[in-house]
Amino acid sequence: MAGLDVGLTGTATATIMIDDKNDHSPKFTKKEFQATVEEGAVGVIVNLTVEDKDDPATGAWRAAYTIINGNPGQSFEIHTNPQTNEGMLSVVKPLDYEISAFHTLLIKVENEDPLVPDVSYGPSSTATVHITVLDVNEGPVFYPDPMTVTRQENISVGSVLLTVNATDPDSLQHQTIR
Repeated sequence: MAGLDVGLTGTATATIMIDDKNDHSPKFTKKEFQATVEEGAVGVIVNLTVEDKDDPATGAWRAAYTIINGNPGQSFEIHTNPQTNEGMLSVVKPLDYEISAFHTLLIKVENEDPLVPDVSYGPSSTATVHITVLDVNEGPVFYPDPMTVTRQENISVGSVLLTVNATDPDSLQHQTIR
């Protein structure tokens, strides 16, 4: 049988699917972001952008943001936009200019999926967000609140019924209360 062609042969096509593993950590596109918000307003104030070289729309690509410093009153929250992977920083408790006209937050970004082990990635990516609160003219505050007045029905016309106290919370606007 030596030298004889006696075996059967055939061909086949094999499809090999390669799943993307999380081998790239997200990195902020800038180290510092700026935002401005009127006092008393709530909602998204700035979108933070990151770059991630993993396959889009996978857990290896999707960013998870965390506020790690500067949010003691829990006035801010950050959520991920699922289409763009941006961090949407929001004011969730109204800010007061008279208490603090500036806030500084430190934000960290990671992936939803853990990174592949045994690969050197460097430190996680962080960015600083500087927030300026704009002063808005607020109405005066009356003391006491509520007020109750009780007088006899036969009181003289022109008599003083009540003296009230009011303060303007806008301390830097120097307005007159009338």
